[in-house]
Amino acid sequence: MSELGNRLKEARIAKGYSLEDLQDVTKIQKRYLAGIEEGNHSMMPGPFYARAFIKQYAEAVGLDANDLLEQHKGEIPAPAKEEVRTTMVPPTPSRRQTFAKNSSRSSGMGEMMPKVIVALFIVVIIGVAWVFYQSLGTNDTAEEVPEETGVPYEEPADKDAAPAEEEKAAEEEPAEEAPAEPAEPEASIKVEGTEGETTTYAFSGPDKREMIVKANGASWVAATDQDQKAIFPAVTMQPDDSETVDVTNLKQIRLRLGAAPNMSISINGQPVKISEKPITQNIVIQFSAAE
Repeated sequence: MSELGNRLKEARIAKGYSLEDLQDVTKIQKRYLAGIEEGNHSMMPGPFYARAFIKQYAEAVGLDANDLLEQHKGEIPAPAKEEVRTTMVPPTPSRRQTFAKNSSRSSGMGEMMPKVIVALFIVVIIGVAWVFYQSLGTNDTAEEVPEETGVPYEEPADKDAAPAEEEKAAEEEPAEEAPAEPAEPEASIKVEGTEGETTTYAFSGPDKREMIVKANGASWVAATDQDQKAIFPAVTMQPDDSETVDVTNLKQIRLRLGAAPNMSISINGQPVKISEKPITQNIVIQFSAAE
């Protein structure tokens, strides 16, 4: 076993990870992880993959990947340099070819110039005609309509009295009080039972539910619903990282925790008590509406 592989293996064991757990976190095949620990880099797909796998392994177990690669660069195969392909420089055209191209281009421009001049002349004529037509239209002023004069009409005072009395009566009538909304049921969570690495909880509370998963130390977590459909895949979490999930329409959620004592879970503010052991745990939460 190489010194680099020994350091990585010790860090993995200190985190409480097995090779299977590390495979879930990094998505690197278990045989490659074992090869890194044994210093067998020749089994990797190539030097680039060997460096990338070592860096990802180190980050998953909480080591400084760049510092580790620098300290043990003698043990890691260097990436092969790519060959630089030279490109053929196209031959420079001869003076005769250049002169022929310029001549054909000049003759084409000469043929197009009369057409361009005619088109511009037509556009100018249309513009002058449009301006002249607009000036004729503005000279035709509309006749002014004389304002009507006369005594303004005033409605009798009796017609205003009735609406005023109706408004006063409406103000005196007491407004109907809106019915009070029913109070939202309180949330509660309790342990139903524990079997091996799996602990089952029962949640009772409002129909709208939100779950918050927070890391207090290096750890990883994955979650599925009652149909084994992934809510989010296995993700590595560092201290103060958090995941917020809307679990309103779920009947059940199952969480797989690595380094479980470093995690905290709450639903609608109600904490889920996580046991200190084992390091890797399954948390199953079953939801039901409050009575």
